[in-house]
Amino acid sequence: MRSVNNYKLMFKGLSPGKHTFTFEIDDLFFALFEESEIEHGKLFSEVELEKQSALLQLDVKITGSVKAECDRCLDELNVPVDYKGRLLVKFGKTPDATDTVDEIVILDPAEDEIDLSQFLFDSINVSLPIQRIHPEGLCSKEMIEKLEELSVKN
Repeated sequence: MRSVNNYKLMFKGLSPGKHTFTFEIDDLFFALFEESEIEHGKLFSEVELEKQSALLQLDVKITGSVKAECDRCLDELNVPVDYKGRLLVKFGKTPDATDTVDEIVILDPAEDEIDLSQFLFDSINVSLPIQRIHPEGLCSKEMIEKLEELSVKN
């Protein structure tokens, strides 16, 4: 079984410069999150880590698709995901006033790894459209007929 450990990135011991890591994100990943609306998906994440003396810069790409419920007919819908974002990791005991951005994580200088699971999960969810519906004509005909039957006519 996949665990959160599969999404931890060990940075101690890496030389300064750029390093690339890949992560597979599938049904087992979404099962790690009890609050997840998404149960099924097949995605890949490529993380380019740039190690500097005082911080880590992670450029994250996530591509693939997840299965969601169509807002119109409630049938399963394949939703493409194409996310690009950046996460900065600073080292220190407490965040200062300039570190109030969501894309900045403060780690204790003694830490040697960062858990990316929550960041990946949030990034996938933020990249999904607010309204998730099939293209016109692809919704369940039975459900559309039922909706038309029950709708209030002027």
